[in-house]
Amino acid sequence: MSALLPGELAVASEWVLTSSESRERQLYWRLGALHADRESKTVQHELVIYRDVDGQRGSASAYLTGDTGDGERVRTALTGAGLALNPAYRLPEAPANYPDITLGLADLPARLDLEAWQARTMAQIVRAGAKASHVELFAGRHTTRIEASNGRSHEWSGDQFLLDLIVAAGEGDQATEFRLMREARILEGLLPEDVLERALQAVRDSARAILPPTGRMPVVLPASELATLLLAVDMHTNGQYVVTGASQKKVGDALIEVRGDAISIASDPLRSFAFASAPTDRSTVPARRLELLDRGVIRNMHVDVQFGAYLGTEPTGPVGTLVLEPGTSEVADLLADGPVLEVLAFSALMPDLVSGSFAAEIKMGYLYRGGERIPVTQGSVTGNIFEALANCRLSRETEEEKGYFGPAKVRFEELQVAGS
Repeated sequence: MSALLPGELAVASEWVLTSSESRERQLYWRLGALHADRESKTVQHELVIYRDVDGQRGSASAYLTGDTGDGERVRTALTGAGLALNPAYRLPEAPANYPDITLGLADLPARLDLEAWQARTMAQIVRAGAKASHVELFAGRHTTRIEASNGRSHEWSGDQFLLDLIVAAGEGDQATEFRLMREARILEGLLPEDVLERALQAVRDSARAILPPTGRMPVVLPASELATLLLAVDMHTNGQYVVTGASQKKVGDALIEVRGDAISIASDPLRSFAFASAPTDRSTVPARRLELLDRGVIRNMHVDVQFGAYLGTEPTGPVGTLVLEPGTSEVADLLADGPVLEVLAFSALMPDLVSGSFAAEIKMGYLYRGGERIPVTQGSVTGNIFEALANCRLSRETEEEKGYFGPAKVRFEELQVAGS
């Protein structure tokens, strides 16, 4: 890789070169027929240049290709780094030991394996009286190498499987569909049978779904939506936002005033087969598990080299999976004592990360009332994730989503629902 580094780099104060190679296969089926089979290889080299000027430091990136234009790209980045100056900081200097994390199996599945997986999935869909109008499957292996002017270097690989599946049921005016977008590090974990079965039940039920009632009530949310809402917790435990003033929180403050189940969250970049796992961050700091919240109280902030220097703390390495400690309730118990609304999925969930407030349209869910399980759609749920977490119940059953591991369901005791 050093052959990629042009002579102009000699005037840089420090640098980090991250090289990645991706090999992917894409298969696309429409109404059961294979329409596309593509393979691709992508190589990318990102050089981050640090430049010190009058006791301050700036940084900028250059994307290198190994051709004669690399010198000009580096000169442009050097100029940019000299114009974006901040208080000084440096890359770590001591040698580092990087953890060995399993992010894939020994062999990537071949095309026949992918087609066999698709056939098994289609069989389950057909048995349920539905069909798949669209199936797109990506399978890839990504190898990353990082090396820096401080002498540190490391290489690792990870696999990635992506699924975009639309299941449909009914005909004509009664036709309904449900979209599943899934990611996993191993093929067999991409679409568990119970996850697909819930989607198939939802697409069958959506033809008779009604608006939910309006009012404040208990709302049960799934892991997939919790993963998005917890980004607000991640933001307020990130030292960068303390330095910039976007967050006023500090270690020892209560982010959540717990009245229900305990809210304890860790950042874990060491989890096997997790998308957020990595042995190092972009500035060569090794990964480690970090406790963020203990019963709602901030115990640590995750920081990189730059903002750790500003706060006077050691950098914590890459941000990993947010791990929410599970509770003791069965999922069935969370759905009792209705009326209670269970949301399977929102149409779009985009919380305000600073305030924690959110509002989202219900794509599909169920209202549990008087012993009935009533399909509902549309309408909306609004609330604030910090207030909601203060009074909630966590399931003992767990589930993994991209960037999240913890309770499969969480019951928030009082959120605003708008519907009929």
